[in-house]
Amino acid sequence: MKTIVLKVDPTNPCPTKLEKAVAALKAGKLVAFPTDTVYGIGADIFNDEAVRSIFTVKKRNPGKPLQALVAHRSDFRAIAKNWSEMLDRLVSEFCPGALTLVMLARDDFPRQVRCGRNTIGVRMPANPVALKLIESFGAPIAATSANISGFSDPASAGETMKYLGGKVELILDGGVTPGSIPSTVLDVSVSPPVTLRQGKLSAEELNRVLSITSIVPQK
Repeated sequence: MKTIVLKVDPTNPCPTKLEKAVAALKAGKLVAFPTDTVYGIGADIFNDEAVRSIFTVKKRNPGKPLQALVAHRSDFRAIAKNWSEMLDRLVSEFCPGALTLVMLARDDFPRQVRCGRNTIGVRMPANPVALKLIESFGAPIAATSANISGFSDPASAGETMKYLGGKVELILDGGVTPGSIPSTVLDVSVSPPVTLRQGKLSAEELNRVLSITSIVPQK
């Protein structure tokens, strides 16, 4: 497979180029794209074979769930099994942004992407290319960082190509991302919430919104 690289305006991506990426996703192919943290690799979340291929090309632990990337705040409510005032505050304050919320998923939400678990990590990236791609696709995208597992996260299309050239259908080149720090992952399926990964968004910022004394770090 020859990977196509399409250079796009990072703030106002060409709709025609986005449609090529959308067509690839709908055909069950993998697409890489910039986010507000690092470059990601994505697939149609409702296509189990496409989702499995992310694990294959990344050499990812098959028991480690992927994320669901969404384009609208309302999408969080559509995925969550239980909605709460706390979730509403977090989504209103930090989405779009560098926060992944691990929440109980509706029973009919695709199990392949969550590796059979009852939870799913959901994020709304603050990047125009990613947001417009997801919006144009018309559904959440199953995604994770566009690296080979165990290696550094890519911050550019060139770094992504080194990892995934010949393994993905298309790379949207939206320039260099802000850095190699991934999103903060907060598990809100438990009480109190637990930080599963400390990333770009600090515990202090989260605590300010949650109005709780502390967020318990994972041991």
